[in-house]
Amino acid sequence: MKTQFIYQLCFYFCIAFLASCNSEDDDNSNDSSNNVITINIDEYPSAGDFIADINSSLEGNLAYVITFESVPDALIVNGNELRVGDWLAFDFETNENIFITIEVSNGEDTEVLEYKIAIQDVDDIWAFLNGSSRTAYENASDGDWIWITESEYNDLANYLSNATKSGASDDQIYNNTSVESSSGNRTIANNNDFNIPSNSYLFAFKYYSWVNNVSTSRIKLSQDDAGGSYQDVGNVLPEHNDEYNHFVLKGSNSATTSEGFIGMYAGGTVGVKDDNNSSYKWRNGNVNNLDNTANGIVYLHQGLSTTLKQWD
Repeated sequence: MKTQFIYQLCFYFCIAFLASCNSEDDDNSNDSSNNVITINIDEYPSAGDFIADINSSLEGNLAYVITFESVPDALIVNGNELRVGDWLAFDFETNENIFITIEVSNGEDTEVLEYKIAIQDVDDIWAFLNGSSRTAYENASDGDWIWITESEYNDLANYLSNATKSGASDDQIYNNTSVESSSGNRTIANNNDFNIPSNSYLFAFKYYSWVNNVSTSRIKLSQDDAGGSYQDVGNVLPEHNDEYNHFVLKGSNSATTSEGFIGMYAGGTVGVKDDNNSSYKWRNGNVNNLDNTANGIVYLHQGLSTTLKQWD
């Protein structure tokens, strides 16, 4: 009996040991993370930027082929280098990670390399600014409007996720009609259905100034009604001169709760264009409610907003 008991004990021990080994094998087979090479990269690199060398253990004349890419065209292979393809794919709010599999072959042997490109979140407005504009933005306080260039404004309009234009449309601004002047020291707002969507953050603004040394103009926002009540958005615009001026807001932290209307207190004479299909609201002075309605011109001002907050 004792001998039989010992045999049974040995049998159960072997079964338990084999089950443990099989369990460990299963765990290892399901965990491929140790084989994935992770590379960190900031949002919005430039197309063609170097990311990493593709290091293979194979020798000889090597060929590199992309066999899988989680975001098509995001990455390219140039020789043995991994580089940025479509730079717009490197948007943290859209793709936090991009995965790519590369097959390396010398004609006889093949090696498969897997990469995880971890996109690092940055202030998206900051990313689209350059030189003095970026420095001014870095040094600004929340609520400050910063003067930026036309190309920086256009980049924000074209490439920042979910950006919407309000106030005046591009067609109204850039048509062949001549720019005329309209009196300053009044609060104005276009009422042409180019409005700010609900749950949006207003973050940039441009308008046509007719005069130099303007230092008292303010951006305003009303919700639900083009007539008001308007509230100031941020601080006074920095001093600026005639023609189109472009600004970005540091620290836009309050989203609209309904459809919004963008307006401005124009401290100086501003630019308008004739437009028989346009309507606008106005009232003299820096006010919150616009009692007067008129037709026939469009004020040359435009705001940028987004439903996706992409800055600190």
